[in-house]
Amino acid sequence: MHIVYLSKKVLFPHCTITVKLKRSRFLYTLKPGDKVIVYPVKKITDFILMRGVATLAEIVKSELSSNKYTFTFKGIKRVTIDKRHGIFQCSFTEIHEQAIVTNEITEQIRKKSQELIFLINVNESDKLIHLLNFISDAVQLSDFIANYFILDYDKRVMLLNNCDVASRIDVILALLNDLINNVKKKREKESYEKENISG
Repeated sequence: MHIVYLSKKVLFPHCTITVKLKRSRFLYTLKPGDKVIVYPVKKITDFILMRGVATLAEIVKSELSSNKYTFTFKGIKRVTIDKRHGIFQCSFTEIHEQAIVTNEITEQIRKKSQELIFLINVNESDKLIHLLNFISDAVQLSDFIANYFILDYDKRVMLLNNCDVASRIDVILALLNDLINNVKKKREKESYEKENISG
């Protein structure tokens, strides 16, 4: 199957990403409906060694403009790359994930995410809360939350590589707590500075 390398971007299963890629003969053959392996790279060693987890994805949309392609990929599931055949093709093995977590843990990660949404009050708040309530599967929920709230590239790669769902949720909970605490501290600092200036 074809490999698409994403520079400093991570595609999680059950999520979508839109990226611009340089025009090439390889990309010219790809079209909506095709499935590809999407692999994140940051350093040359990532490209050479390819030790991490990749994402099996479907191309939802593709457009050619000037010298660049704009692709929208929808992640399907985690895979490991068994062998690379040239630069742009590989054989792979699907990773079958099952969530052995309690409903209590699933609700905990959902509520932490909602708490963060209320704090940051983004334009898509209502939509995000609706989606969080709609997703009941812990595997899908953990990837959805990682995709929307964890923005640091290295942490995103770490979460993509973590195929133990219970462990992944524990890590996400810790990261969400850090984000919530940081937002609260920032708000407190801004409030304190505002009071001192006005006083």
